Amino acid sequence: MTASGGRSTALLGDEYETAVFADAKRYGKHVGSTEPRIATPPLRRLTPETSHGFSVIDFALTVLGIRLYPWQKALLIRALELNEDGTYRFRKIFVLVGRQNGKTTLLTVLALWWLFVDADSFPEHLPAREFLILGTAQNLDIAEEAWDAALKRCDPNPEEDDEEYVVEWLATETRKPVKTNGKKSLRLRNNAKYEPRAASRMGGRGKSAARVIMDEMREQQTWDVWGSVSKTKNAIFNSQLWGISSAGDAKSVVLSTLRAGAIKTIREYEQYVETGIQTLEEFANTHDVATALFEWSAEPGKPLLDIDGILQANPSVGYKPMFFDSIWSDLLGDEPEATKRTEILCDWVTSRVEPYLDGARWAEAADAPSLDDDGELVDVGSTIADSSRMVMGIDVHREKRLTRSTIGVAGFRDDGRVHLELIAQRTGMTWVVKHAIAVREKTGINQIAIQTKGCDAADLVSLLADARFDIVDISATTLLTSAGRLADRLREDKIRHRSQGPLNLAIANGVTKALSGMPVWDRDASPVDIAPVVAVTNALVGLESFAPKPKKPAPPPPAPAETITRDEAVSTEVNLATVPF
Repeated sequence: MTASGGRSTALLGDEYETAVFADAKRYGKHVGSTEPRIATPPLRRLTPETSHGFSVIDFALTVLGIRLYPWQKALLIRALELNEDGTYRFRKIFVLVGRQNGKTTLLTVLALWWLFVDADSFPEHLPAREFLILGTAQNLDIAEEAWDAALKRCDPNPEEDDEEYVVEWLATETRKPVKTNGKKSLRLRNNAKYEPRAASRMGGRGKSAARVIMDEMREQQTWDVWGSVSKTKNAIFNSQLWGISSAGDAKSVVLSTLRAGAIKTIREYEQYVETGIQTLEEFANTHDVATALFEWSAEPGKPLLDIDGILQANPSVGYKPMFFDSIWSDLLGDEPEATKRTEILCDWVTSRVEPYLDGARWAEAADAPSLDDDGELVDVGSTIADSSRMVMGIDVHREKRLTRSTIGVAGFRDDGRVHLELIAQRTGMTWVVKHAIAVREKTGINQIAIQTKGCDAADLVSLLADARFDIVDISATTLLTSAGRLADRLREDKIRHRSQGPLNLAIANGVTKALSGMPVWDRDASPVDIAPVVAVTNALVGLESFAPKPKKPAPPPPAPAETITRDEAVSTEVNLATVPF
């Protein structure tokens, strides 16, 4: 996962080393790590012809007068790697680094280069008038920091205090900006634009952005913002999304999932390509090579005051006056250790409690992708036997003003093991019944296992019953034994599951409480939304212990009426047609 491999180091090259360390000023004896601890390796030798990072570095120094730190230069050269046709290799780039290391300066320089240089790169595919940079963060103030800093460099009508920052030729190419809070917009004379917006479900709707900046991604606790904003670039030629943050915690579901996927690809690249098992083309056909992760973080398990760990997570140390002393003081401060680890050491602290299930066993029980006879990727995680009965499990998570519902499913695989997976997770509850009906119409699943009392999910029971679902009542003894059943099946190697971020996160952090001496999932004590693990637990119980009663056979139809013809009539019968009245 590092750049220390022979092939990756060779691809960096002398030009990379020269550009990264040019003009660097050193302060103090401690020097932060220039190279990320975890990095997606380049596919081509990085030179001014194969990476736009060199151009950004030159623009920063010669136009803006900004001397970037070595780690910022290294990141730009790596992240702006080009394909042979001049388009960007990476569509999504995730950067993790300790706080106060200069990410705002980095984003400011990058945004200005995008506007004044990159917006005209492909006029036949993306004219400058359609070039939009969308900067987002959970708080609008954070999204506006880089925007405000960029405006200071090109404002044609600057405030008196900002006049010293303005670059004249940038200002001459800039129209009058909109500075109204919540509606800020920086627009060039060629109509390329940069707009900061709060990260929300509606923050990016209706906009097609060529470049997207997602600051502080660790704060995204649901997929709503990601689903809204990340899709704004899909219809744009040569688009790029940058997500930048310090490490997350147990609630950082989006960043955790995306990071895990990128790390998995890096590991498999090292396993298959760098060892010669697969060619790069073969690897690219079955993996996402357009997503990058560059992470400056302390190795897990490092002591809080370990200097090597500090330097791994804080690459600006040694290039920023007094920075190491400031970090050391913060680490000695009164903040909780978990906060120091996530924000200063960029160390993921996902749980402060002991999870109920064995995370290692759970990981071993996950299906790995495989290839079919034609070399196509097959997701074996969805392998439930055609003849198997299936059960849906439902649970609801409520936290302050947020409500999120989850649907899982369980079924028997061909090898006799139970297969578990999530099939839906969304904000709110109103969608659940309609979605369950759609699943039933497609798959025939009519059993739903759900806790019927003492939880938010209980509000769905009557609605599901009205929709004529067969309800498996998870309560009383069934509830008390449900979590233990999942633990037993995991230990006995009797379950498999699809590896899914929300479910894995719930497993890694879900805790139980004792009721009548039995372990029951504890929603309040668990530091994350554990509805995913509750939902699949419910589905497991329903599958194993609540087979629906066989339907009574329909009664046979009555015998057909006997038909009598006139010839068969007895002569003594009275003929009403001839009887006198």
